[in-house]
Amino acid sequence: MIELTLGEGKYRIRLRALGTGGKGLVVFLTGGEKPHLGGVSLAAIPSADAAELSHCDTWDVTLPGHKDKELARNIARQICLATGEPVSVSIGIHIDNASGEDIMCFGRMAEEISEKFIKQYKAIKKEI
Repeated sequence: MIELTLGEGKYRIRLRALGTGGKGLVVFLTGGEKPHLGGVSLAAIPSADAAELSHCDTWDVTLPGHKDKELARNIARQICLATGEPVSVSIGIHIDNASGEDIMCFGRMAEEISEKFIKQYKAIKKEI
């Protein structure tokens, strides 16, 4: 398992990821004042005969009242395309009365922590 954190206080996020030996990744990204499960996205490279349709297909699910699936989709695609593996990303980040600036901040932080994860995962994968 790989676990990374970024930020402080209510602007702290945590990424936890489990691998399946090159056959897929399960990523859980939480943070803010009330970590939870709000949205899930599954991303996969299409089969060779369907490659012209898309570089990475996604399937998304959200809990009622949550908007986390948009970020989950972006992070799942980012990790899938970087690793070539199917990826499931579950996200739940919440702070009370979040402003647009807060939301943008968490989006940037999620991309940053995902990039750090990708670098670490690729380094570990080379050693195996």
